[in-house]
Amino acid sequence: MYLPLNKTPDSPEERKELIGDILKQQEELFAQSIGYIQRLMIQYLIERGYTLDNIELNRGYEVVVSEKEKFITSVDILIRLQEKVLYAIKCTPASIESWERFMLAFCRVVEPYQIPFAMVTDGRQGRLINILTGEVKETMDIPKKEDLFASSLKFMPYPSEKLPKEKRILYAFDAIKCCPTCNI
Repeated sequence: MYLPLNKTPDSPEERKELIGDILKQQEELFAQSIGYIQRLMIQYLIERGYTLDNIELNRGYEVVVSEKEKFITSVDILIRLQEKVLYAIKCTPASIESWERFMLAFCRVVEPYQIPFAMVTDGRQGRLINILTGEVKETMDIPKKEDLFASSLKFMPYPSEKLPKEKRILYAFDAIKCCPTCNI
């Protein structure tokens, strides 16, 4: 990959620093676009009857993979009703399909029960995932708050013998998310 440095570096260290600066700028633009998508989704959820008390942003969860391995994972938006998380929403400016598997693993692992629904969205298009059935629909349509209250959702734990595999998948996605310029 070619990165225009806008200057000829005087040393390998300066080259590395220039590349790091460019990557940091790109990461900041990416984060700003995720914030914009979050704002769009919050507005949409409020229009659907949810309140700010129902919406949680950037929630982190500690996931224990083994005695020696644990990590923090997060998602952009959670919808919570009556002390249960019903939806997890991942906001991304590109390639929403590539985040479907992350959301499946996330929703199976982070709570004592499977979060019933997930969405991956770029703010214009969305993929709604029924975690319990694995069904995926291309839609931005999240039910209104009153419709979710009326539905009979099941909060079932994911089979314990399958949890280690899901934790490893989630761990792999989190490793990919962490870039070389991150200080994590």
